[in-house]
Parts: sequence; structure tokens; C-alpha cells
Amino acid sequence: MTTAYIIDTIRTPRARKGKELSSVHPMDLFTYPLNEIVKRNNIKPEMIEDVVAGCVTQTGEQGWCVARAAILAAGWPHTVPGTTINRLCGSGQQACNFVASSIMAGTYELAIAGGLEHMTRCPMFSDMGGEDSPMLKKHHPDLVPQGLSAELVAEHFGFSREEIDIYAAESQQRAGRALEEGRFNKSIVPIPYTDGEGNTHTLTQDATVRASTTAEILSGLKPVFKEDGVITAGNASGIVDGAASILLASENKVKELSLKPKAKIISTAVIGSPPKIMLTGPIPASKMALDKAKLKAEDIDVWEVNEAFAPVAMAVIKELNLDHSKVNINGGGISLGHPLGATGAMLIGTAIDELERTDGKYALVTMCIGLGMGIATVIERV
Repeated sequence: MTTAYIIDTIRTPRARKGKELSSVHPMDLFTYPLNEIVKRNNIKPEMIEDVVAGCVTQTGEQGWCVARAAILAAGWPHTVPGTTINRLCGSGQQACNFVASSIMAGTYELAIAGGLEHMTRCPMFSDMGGEDSPMLKKHHPDLVPQGLSAELVAEHFGFSREEIDIYAAESQQRAGRALEEGRFNKSIVPIPYTDGEGNTHTLTQDATVRASTTAEILSGLKPVFKEDGVITAGNASGIVDGAASILLASENKVKELSLKPKAKIISTAVIGSPPKIMLTGPIPASKMALDKAKLKAEDIDVWEVNEAFAPVAMAVIKELNLDHSKVNINGGGISLGHPLGATGAMLIGTAIDELERTDGKYALVTMCIGLGMGIATVIERV
């Protein structure tokens, strides 16, 4: 079995819903990280064996196999195939894991994983419709929306509203520091866009961060999902637009093309978890990935735990007994936003950049997933 190397990662800045990138078509948005990653690594597009992209809301402008359409929109040769996958919030990370597995198996030698989600032009849940499944209701009559699942997580682990808001405020402050120090700059491709008045601008960094936010400010927000609940707009992930790409290669292709890998995939895991509480999957998925890698939690230098809601990351920290200073060092979904199908690919890039910045060795990326699943990837810096 060969090694799956991550050669490079590129992402767009995250844009606020209905704001900066509203004028950019979802397919066109994905062309920017696709074109930038081959350009930066001196790869001819026709050399790419496949593009696997995560996308959750596959309808409207993100329908009709948006990955393949984006390849054509990027001006690439028609010989380059593409496919779009949906593991809900874990889609972009699953795309990377699938490509890595194919490289390890010898099916691919050079391919791109990634993801996209234009939550402005293809709103969340706009791909749903029709009646509920009678069989699903029969077997799982107590399913609730994710927001209420986050409330259940907070209740189960005993997190108070104050603790949750303190965590959320720290996410904003960490992200603000990361932006100020330019920690994301080397992996971001600027995106030109037109505003409502026809003026042209360029988005160069994440537009979502509120670095001056405090727990006291957040405490004034009303609960969203439950009248006496703890989940608010301030301690949940932001709704944003974004896309990302990851270039992966086999050992043979690394040598043949004189590529310079940044990291390699050590292990991957995906697991089902209780569908009602829904959001606890990162805990067993992380344990499974660590076991496969023959590592312990304390061996990991950088943890990226998607902040779909603050209690999710807090539960992972608590259950795995993690050092919070190693978790979401540069903020997370609360401060930076969570562009569904793209987030997992973005987090892998952020983890690698942080390993390089701090001279770390191992990173673990994990995400909760709707309907009760968890996904994890262990990465070693080269």
C-alpha cells in the first residue's frame, strides 16, 4: 500500500451570507481554488485523474454534479472527470479521505479533493422536500433538528450558557489574532466580486470574524432553538460561502513530478452515532482514527474540531481530555463560519498550515455530521 501525500491546500476566504460573494456563481467559486492549486504546483490540469468535491445542498446552481461542471467552468480539458459527494457537514473531509484511500489502494496517483458551499445562492435545506419517510419515523420517531441536538449535547455534558459563551468569545478572539498575524494568507486565493452597485472588489480574507466579541456581549443574545435553551446565533457556526481544494499524490507521482509534500494521511475514520443527539460523533471517530494510527490524544499537536455549535467542540475536549490550547487554535466555525461541504477540506488545510507554523508533527481533524455520524483524519507533517 502506497502513501497518500497532501501536496498543497487552497481555499477561498469565507464570505458572509448575502454579502461579499453573492454575485459569484457556486460553480465559478470552486474554479478559483481548482485553478490556483494546479498553477501554484506547476501541474497541468490534464494530469489530474479525478476531482472529488463535497457539497451538501446539491440543488439549483449546485446541482447537476457541480464538481464536473466546475472543472469545465475552470477551462480544464474535458478529459478530467469529477464527482460530487454528500456526507452532510463532513463532505469536504470525506472527499479528502476518499481520494487518500484511492491513492493508498493504487487506483489514483494524482487527484484533487475539496468542497464548496454557496449558502447564499443555495440556502441550507433547499434540497429537501416532499413528505417525511414513514419508515424513518417508525424507527427513529424522536429525531430533532440539529439546533435542538446541540441543546441536548449541552444538557448531557452539563455545559452552562456562561461556559458556552466564554468558549464562543474565545473562538472569535483566536480567529481575530490569526487574521491579524496573517496565518491563513498563504493558503487563500483572493476572489474578485461585484457589489450591488456594480463596483468591483476583491475578497482577500475571511469576512466573518468579530474579534472584539466578549462573553458578556454574547450573553445578551436570545436562544434560537429553545426558549429556555443555551444555543444562540453567537455560539453557533456562521452561515457563509466558500470553497477549497486539496492536491493529493502517490509516492511515485511525488518523485516523478518532483513535488514537495506538506503532509501525509496517517489514518481516517467514519462512524455512526446516536441520531437524536446527533452531534457526538467526533468523539468515537477521533478515538477510532487514533487507534488506527497507533497514536494517543496527547500525541496530537493540532486539533481541528468543527464548531458547528460550541457544545460540540467542548464535548470533544472534555471526553478526550484535550488541552484546549491545542484545539481550534485559530478559531473555528463560530468565528470563521461553516460552509458545509467545504469546511472539512478547509480544516485540513488550516491544520497543515498550523503544523508548519508551530513546527508540529501530528494533526487530527474531526467533524460532527447530521443524522448522527462523525468523521476524523490524522495527518502527519512531512
